[in-house]
Amino acid sequence: MSSKNTFRLLFFVNKSKTNKDGAPILLRITINGQKVAMNTRRRIQLMDWDLKRGMPYQRNAFCDDLHMYLETLRNKSYTAFTELLREYDDVTPTMVRNYLQGVQSGHSRSVMDIWQEHNDELKRLIGIQCSYTLWQKHNTGLNHFTAFLKAKYRMDDMPIKRVRFNVVREFQEFLMAERALAYNTSIKVLQLLKKITRRALKSGWLKIDPFSEMTLTLKETDRPYLTDEELKAIVDRKIKMKRLVLVRDLFLFACYTGLSYADVKKLCRAEIERSPDGLWWIKTRRQKTKQKSQIPLLSVAKQVIDKYADLEELSAKNLVLPVLSNQKLNAYLKEIADLCGIEKNLTFHVARHTFATTVTLQNGVSIESVSRMLGHTNIRTTQHYARVVDKKIVQDMLAMSLKTNLKMAR
Repeated sequence: MSSKNTFRLLFFVNKSKTNKDGAPILLRITINGQKVAMNTRRRIQLMDWDLKRGMPYQRNAFCDDLHMYLETLRNKSYTAFTELLREYDDVTPTMVRNYLQGVQSGHSRSVMDIWQEHNDELKRLIGIQCSYTLWQKHNTGLNHFTAFLKAKYRMDDMPIKRVRFNVVREFQEFLMAERALAYNTSIKVLQLLKKITRRALKSGWLKIDPFSEMTLTLKETDRPYLTDEELKAIVDRKIKMKRLVLVRDLFLFACYTGLSYADVKKLCRAEIERSPDGLWWIKTRRQKTKQKSQIPLLSVAKQVIDKYADLEELSAKNLVLPVLSNQKLNAYLKEIADLCGIEKNLTFHVARHTFATTVTLQNGVSIESVSRMLGHTNIRTTQHYARVVDKKIVQDMLAMSLKTNLKMAR
């Protein structure tokens, strides 16, 4: 006879532990004659307990709620037993109880335990092998999964063995429907969870890969950038408010250097050099990837530096520019966009896209050089920026027309 046919549940009260709040209600789990008791963390007055049925009499609101709670626990017990049978040949009452309580047994670990352990390791490696931003992203992912468990399963944690394809699919649905995350953002959160399940698989805590039937491919999205006309509108706009002048200057500095917000913020005197031929350079390592980035400075970018700093008076570790928080910068950029008649969603990261597209690639700078200046780890990343714009198409076709007998239609 299989263990599945001998699975029994019984609720009972422990009269010897009765106090003013009543007697504790226990759940006895029996499999193949083996028994274990589990505290349901609920009490009831003896007069309200039906010994024959092993359930409360339903005669008031308290007993009705308690009855519903115990029935829910009964259903969860059957679910736990069924889930465990899928993974183990022999399931014991203790395994079912541990499953219900989220208690680690043997090599069993919980999602939160593994994820928090992973995040703690990242935190110790900030500035050495990873960035603060990466650690922050994993914390955000952990918070999303915590909210998911509470909303979907009414649990604070989950044994890692319970993370199957259905859990991953439900988590993605939760991210998009309940947390209102865009598709690509939800995929990036799932990629964080996949790191945790991969860790569990390699450690032997998880036997089945919950992502084996799922591809976490990001959808191609348009990367917003400014055209020559829009960039010129920001440069030429007369602005009186000091805070907007600073934001405009910082934004233009990023447009003409390609530096991200984090790299502009951390830019120090030691990262600005002058070569023997008199040209100024920014030579830095990206905070995000630690990849080396080398950028010859255009005069418009050097003018921004000179406006806010005297390089000769700065020590090597002094910051060069007075950078506001990213949140404030993006809020003020919306005002600048309105002033300049730009309808695009203007954020600080648009400056990096503008450097890659309008300032460099569109003007004939090779993709290899742009990749080096942007500090990309491989050229495939840079190819996302290598959009074909109408102006470049026309230039290329006109050049071809001059070299051949193929005339352009007028």
